Amino acid sequence: MQERFHSLIKQHLMLEYAKKPPLFPWESELCEYPTEADLASADSAMSTDEAIALWKQHLSSLDVPKLLPESVLSALIRQCQNIIRPPAQRGIQLVRVVEPFFPVQNSTLESIANIVLAPVYRSDNETKAAVLEQITKLANDYDSASVEQQIALLMIAAQEMLEAMTLSLSKQKPEDTREWITAHGMMRLSTKYIATAKNRLTITAMLPKAGHLRLLCNGSVEKQTFCSQPDLLALSWHIPNFEKTYLLEVFLDTEDTEKTTLNFVVRLESSDDEELPGPMSFSS
Repeated sequence: MQERFHSLIKQHLMLEYAKKPPLFPWESELCEYPTEADLASADSAMSTDEAIALWKQHLSSLDVPKLLPESVLSALIRQCQNIIRPPAQRGIQLVRVVEPFFPVQNSTLESIANIVLAPVYRSDNETKAAVLEQITKLANDYDSASVEQQIALLMIAAQEMLEAMTLSLSKQKPEDTREWITAHGMMRLSTKYIATAKNRLTITAMLPKAGHLRLLCNGSVEKQTFCSQPDLLALSWHIPNFEKTYLLEVFLDTEDTEKTTLNFVVRLESSDDEELPGPMSFSS
């Protein structure tokens, strides 16, 4: 009988708690508290935002990216950093970068990518500048622009970003350099192809603080080097041939080093001569 009584009392209390849960002394009303998973997700998002902030100053100074709202610019930087890793045609890259912003506009994305790429491949610099100026004038205010204009702006901005993250070398142009404004100061990257019995690729980086470089090919680390203070780092690697794309990861030491990576690609072309392509194929 006593056990039955205790069971009924417990059941009654549980029903009362379900209807009106008790409050902690500091609560005036019922509050939801984040779970460990929620906190981990928030920390991850914060780390990502801090990493973007580390590199964003340079990208936000480029002609078209500076026209974008801060939240859109940050999201586009993340997309470019992810998409630059696997080698792909530039048109395919542009579609993949912008696709998350307009997920149901696939055919429109492909059409606009061809329009955006046309002056790059087919025109002289003056014509290219004129075409880009027309598009950016039409959609100077991103928020009030039409969907097509927003897509065009994002693609042109992505193209500028991807070019800033790409170092191209050939026998005719054996050197390429990028200067990058970081939250800690100027970073300078230089790449050089040296023709020897075994072709040699050298990469130097003046880092504004402690960090390291890592060169990868097909997902495997080929070379890496470290510095514990602002310094000049150098990598040198003998390579068998051209027509390869290498991933260069640049790290600056912060509380979460792996999340402050800036990805570059180093492309080794056999020739500077570019064939003028027709409309891009997006099937691959």
